[in-house]
Amino acid sequence: MTFEENIIKFLQTNASVGWISLFQIITLFGSYLGFIIIFCILFFKERKLSYAFAITFVIASVINQILKLIIARDRPFVNNYEIINYGGEDGYSMPSGHSVCGGLFATFMIYSLIKQSKYKLTKILGTIFWVIFPFLIAFSRMVLGVHYLSDTLVGIVIGVISAIIGIVIYNFVTNKFLNKNNNNHQL
Repeated sequence: MTFEENIIKFLQTNASVGWISLFQIITLFGSYLGFIIIFCILFFKERKLSYAFAITFVIASVINQILKLIIARDRPFVNNYEIINYGGEDGYSMPSGHSVCGGLFATFMIYSLIKQSKYKLTKILGTIFWVIFPFLIAFSRMVLGVHYLSDTLVGIVIGVISAIIGIVIYNFVTNKFLNKNNNNHQL
């Protein structure tokens, strides 16, 4: 048994039904449910940012699926019969799509929080929550026996990088559009 398999086995050893159920719920926030919630929050705070978020989500999801096909890493329960598939997953393991989403969601929310919130405490507490969020999603994927630690860490990195690129492009386009409108009004 590998080091990463040992982590999963440890997390599943003596796991109660409640423990597994909790992480089956948590993992939902790293998928389409999480996307819908984050999109709605952003939509009501800053509509254009919500569109950038949705586009970035779609692109990151496609990249994730392509990487899964290229890397073609079997899931932990395929390689080790002692690991139970509590997540009901199939397909390839690397990178974790839920972790990609966790990193992407967290990065967009931290950006929005820092940009929009007027209160320092809200920014600090919100940032702490959103920094923890992708790791909680990643942890849930290991508890459920559907991803290795490396799958989840790579997923988080891909999500964060995708979000940063999406936010940079959003700011570039928004600033260019605003500057163009300002120049037209000055004429």
